Amino acid sequence: MSHTFTGRMEPWPALAPYAQEIPLAGKATSLFAYVGGPETGLPVILVHGLGDEADTWRHVFELLAVHHRVIAPDLPGFGRSPLPDGGITMPDMIEVVKALIGTLEAPEVALIGNSLGAMICHAVALELPERVQALVLLDGMLYVAKQRVDLATLLNLLPFIGEWRYTRLRKDPQAAYESLRPYYADLEGLPQKDREFLFRRVNQRVWSDRQRSAYFSVLRSMGRWVMSRQRTFAQQLADLETPTLVIAGEQEQIVSPENAPALAEVQPSAQVAMIPDAGHVPHQERPQAVLDAIAGDARLGIQVERA
Repeated sequence: MSHTFTGRMEPWPALAPYAQEIPLAGKATSLFAYVGGPETGLPVILVHGLGDEADTWRHVFELLAVHHRVIAPDLPGFGRSPLPDGGITMPDMIEVVKALIGTLEAPEVALIGNSLGAMICHAVALELPERVQALVLLDGMLYVAKQRVDLATLLNLLPFIGEWRYTRLRKDPQAAYESLRPYYADLEGLPQKDREFLFRRVNQRVWSDRQRSAYFSVLRSMGRWVMSRQRTFAQQLADLETPTLVIAGEQEQIVSPENAPALAEVQPSAQVAMIPDAGHVPHQERPQAVLDAIAGDARLGIQVERA
């Protein structure tokens, strides 16, 4: 069905020159990604959250790319990346990021992830500690001290019910936009260009059958996968020496705020930075504060240019 919100997603204008297709090492697929910055030095991979795409990094990408080779992919099934036959699960996503690291010639990388992307980066660091030099987790992590599950999430976990709730937003573009509100401390406080971009982008997601399939496939595998491994994660994270910065928005509504300091107790290599006036996506609401927190942690070895 053709509609004003169907068709290929256009990049955030400043990111358009960096758009590429990256073949994945050892896999018969490729990822859409933004790639920029010098090829020398520590590469930085940016991994977006569930139902999002690489444009979420629009306000930090170029400032990181002054000093680092920065790669920001659309995960499989999201944004402009294809969905593999048979769907995609949390373990699949981890393998994809590992394969992406495998395409790089650098011996080590830094991983920065948000929400689902933070969980993926955390898992990759456990599996490839020799390749991950630094880890930045924005409002997401493997260790869950307190689970926050709202009614909307519970309904989305139900087969058919979740798909119906998702698809019905096609009838009301404003309702689709309003669905973003819990992820921000102040959605209306964003610049007008951001609000216009997000309005179109969330409605493009709603009209994408591919992204709907990817969203529910990952959502329904993620909870089981993470919660069934909590004891194992606690044991593994206690031994993880990778310098880790946990960044959390002070007005976070999606993930329980207790999880950030709880992780620091379990994982000695983790430190916490709280971002005021920010919710679940602080890199969109308070990008400079996020970059300052990263630059202020010398353990990470990530250089940041100020705007």
